[in-house]
Amino acid sequence: MKLTEHQAQQVTLVRVLEQAQDPGSVWSASDAREATRAARDLVGTKASFAEFVARRASWVLEDINRRSPDRAIALRQPRWPLVAGQALAVIALAAGFMTDLLATNFLHPGHINVIELPLVLLIVWNLVFFGWSFVRWVLRWFRRGPPPAGPLVERFGAWRTAESLGSGKKWPRAWLDTFRHDWSRLSAPVNTVRLKMAASLASMLFTLGALAHLFYRAAFDHYTAGWKTTLTSSIDASLVHSVVSWVLAPGSLLLNRPIPDARHIESLRMPPGSGEVAENWIWLYLGSVVAWVVLPRLYLVALNAFARWRMCRHFPLPMHGAYFTTLRAAWRGQRIGVSVVPFRYELSPSLRSHLGTMLERIYGLAVDITVEPAVLMGDDATDWKKPVRREGHVAVIVIFNLAATAEADAHGALLRRLRQSIDDGTPVVPIVDTGAYRPEDTERFRQRCNQWRQILDKIAFKPLFLDLHTAGDDDLKALNSRLNRDD
Repeated sequence: MKLTEHQAQQVTLVRVLEQAQDPGSVWSASDAREATRAARDLVGTKASFAEFVARRASWVLEDINRRSPDRAIALRQPRWPLVAGQALAVIALAAGFMTDLLATNFLHPGHINVIELPLVLLIVWNLVFFGWSFVRWVLRWFRRGPPPAGPLVERFGAWRTAESLGSGKKWPRAWLDTFRHDWSRLSAPVNTVRLKMAASLASMLFTLGALAHLFYRAAFDHYTAGWKTTLTSSIDASLVHSVVSWVLAPGSLLLNRPIPDARHIESLRMPPGSGEVAENWIWLYLGSVVAWVVLPRLYLVALNAFARWRMCRHFPLPMHGAYFTTLRAAWRGQRIGVSVVPFRYELSPSLRSHLGTMLERIYGLAVDITVEPAVLMGDDATDWKKPVRREGHVAVIVIFNLAATAEADAHGALLRRLRQSIDDGTPVVPIVDTGAYRPEDTERFRQRCNQWRQILDKIAFKPLFLDLHTAGDDDLKALNSRLNRDD
């Protein structure tokens, strides 16, 4: 099973809620565990992980809405972006009709130029656009990672997200701002496709509007075709014939109408000639603009419409972070736990609370955070085995004190034994708490950090230096990045 866009939006909202610093009374750790259990029972043992995650998110929102109707969270389909797209289509069609009308009335009333400048410029502009799009498509194969979303896509995504949440007056909770940001970023690919489809549709309708007026004036008025020039020494019939041969070639091929030769075009010079009935030229321009502009734009509209349909049905939501690691363990029926192992370091209640809050914001409320007694490896050299289980960890975090001197046969030995005693793939992250060591000499502080790096680098471990006493946003980001990368 793949996630639909709506299901992915629900999963993202629940993830942000369960990782929020203060979800308030809306949701708790016990609620999160109950949601996991209920979702497993509902989907059964044969369900895929995506189906389990989607059903769990739906259950969470249903439970919140049932218990707190006054704070119900209802994600709805945005309506105003669709209305804006329809309005854009109507405006584009009318603008194309009016553009050709104004060009006819003010530039050459009652007359069609052999080189009909508005339509030629329209063809050239679209050819430049198609060429640039092809270049970007080629360059994409040499670029690593998805291209960044532009400001227009970001604003459009924020608009759709705000519309799906409804009025902001009923959402005082700060975690909803995080959801708006995260969902705008995650939905950038499908929103990019939506904007491309709207732009191509508007361009195609603008062109059809211009053609509609061209055909209208041909049906209900008499127009002559000819050409004029003041630069007689530079522009002659052969040059005009070369231009119209290139511009009108698709129309000639499509409608099986010949393009007049240079001698015929010379006879249309005004003065001395008076031109000719413009019917043949109108049909040639009509067929050429359809071939050069309308059909390629129609192809882009269809292509982007299919891409939007595919992404809405199979939304590309990444599910490989620490939060989804926890849910995947629950889906498999495994214990969901993060073990914190202090080494010769007693953690104060406030430090335990700070660390627990950080881990809940990374793994979500459904995780069991166990702070083990300090490992000494003194008289009992095997006391490190007590907090270790072969299975059931989504992460093992070892806490060291920067005030201590790193030793390969003590700190290094503990990390090696932990690595050998748990499942492969479970991250073992050594955290060196810098909050307990606050020297005035910054150079001395830097030297101690380097000493820890040198010892742990020898056993292929990279220490993470955090101030667990303050547990600021920078420390949270560093720990989150490390756990997700190691996972």
